[in-house]
Amino acid sequence: MNGTTLNRASLLIFSILLIAAQQTAAQAGHLDPTFGQGGIVTTDFGAHTASAAAVTIQPDGKIVVFGGVTSPGSTVLAVVRYNTDGSLDTGFGNAGIATVSGLTFPSAITLQPDGKIVGVGFNIGGFGGSAGIVVVRFSSNGTLDPMFGTGGVVTTGVVTVEVPSGVVVQPDGKILVADGELVRLLPNGQLDSSFGTGGQAHVLNGDLANALALLPNGKMLVTSASFFPTSGFVSRYNSNGSLDTTFAISGQLGTTGPANTLLLLGNGEFLVGGNLSNSVRGPIGFAVSGYQAVGATDAQFGSHGGIVTPVARFSTIVTSGLGVQSSGDIVILGTASVPHTPQVLALARYTAAGQLDPTFGTNGTVTTSFGTTALAANGLAIQSDGKIVAVGSFANSGGDSGFKLARYLGQ
Repeated sequence: MNGTTLNRASLLIFSILLIAAQQTAAQAGHLDPTFGQGGIVTTDFGAHTASAAAVTIQPDGKIVVFGGVTSPGSTVLAVVRYNTDGSLDTGFGNAGIATVSGLTFPSAITLQPDGKIVGVGFNIGGFGGSAGIVVVRFSSNGTLDPMFGTGGVVTTGVVTVEVPSGVVVQPDGKILVADGELVRLLPNGQLDSSFGTGGQAHVLNGDLANALALLPNGKMLVTSASFFPTSGFVSRYNSNGSLDTTFAISGQLGTTGPANTLLLLGNGEFLVGGNLSNSVRGPIGFAVSGYQAVGATDAQFGSHGGIVTPVARFSTIVTSGLGVQSSGDIVILGTASVPHTPQVLALARYTAAGQLDPTFGTNGTVTTSFGTTALAANGLAIQSDGKIVAVGSFANSGGDSGFKLARYLGQ
């Protein structure tokens, strides 16, 4: 074999090894190296206590995270916008961060078609002296929208002991909020008197609403937690706030686990994400169940309607997010833990048929440790290119805390 042949053979071997390495590095479920530092972004608010509650993605790919920042004597709502590479968008708010004082427990966020940002939370009385559901709306540049409520803030007067779990904007601009009550606002922030009683309708089966979704026909699905940790409910409401008795059994569907998250599918069917629990260990695995549009179990999904996935080495899983990629693959997010060790962020992916996807991460699951004392995974969003954005909060033993974002490759 001459030198030229040896060189060609070496080049061929090198090319094969390079392609194999690139394919391995690009495996679905791996952290995205083009995002932040090795796929992770940390936003630290210094000595303040900070917690990220929700995430959404704009059509231009920018990432919007909603949370709260607390220091002695004050609490502010914080909306943070990131560029697609994870850097702060300095054209938004004040160097990427927009704040409002007094909203004690920010919890959910959504985007309007015009780019405005709507966030909801619960106030214990710090803003305007009133307790209850508070809704804020920002313009696309991070300034409060003066056309909404009072200077961009609406204190609804709807008193509840629960933090709102969901917010959606209807095609007509009306805003729906769910917690122990369903509340609907007009586009200017006033309560919609045509909805329920004076703009609100009670959520049945306990007052622990977990998720809200708007159907194309204007009806609403709401998941709520049972007072027993091993079950939950899905209820469907008409567009006027009345219970839709044509759904499931008299408008309500019982689930086999707590209904933490809700995902609408394009054919009218829906998925409910939660945990498999027992009375001794608590939540021990991800649980995803499939349902037909009428409120009956979809026996073709998973195994007889559902699938349960433990995460190796972690005894407890608490589900907090559910999303679908353009391929139809389903992604679930949660916080995984085992006694006496820090929590980790956990993901699992399923095929559209409800089978664990072995091409994702390690045999279908992914865990990410940030080395912090405490961690809570609180929000999940899927980019148009299939990449997966998970958002949570971290805390260290020294009292440092902040937002934590991780982005994973989707394919």
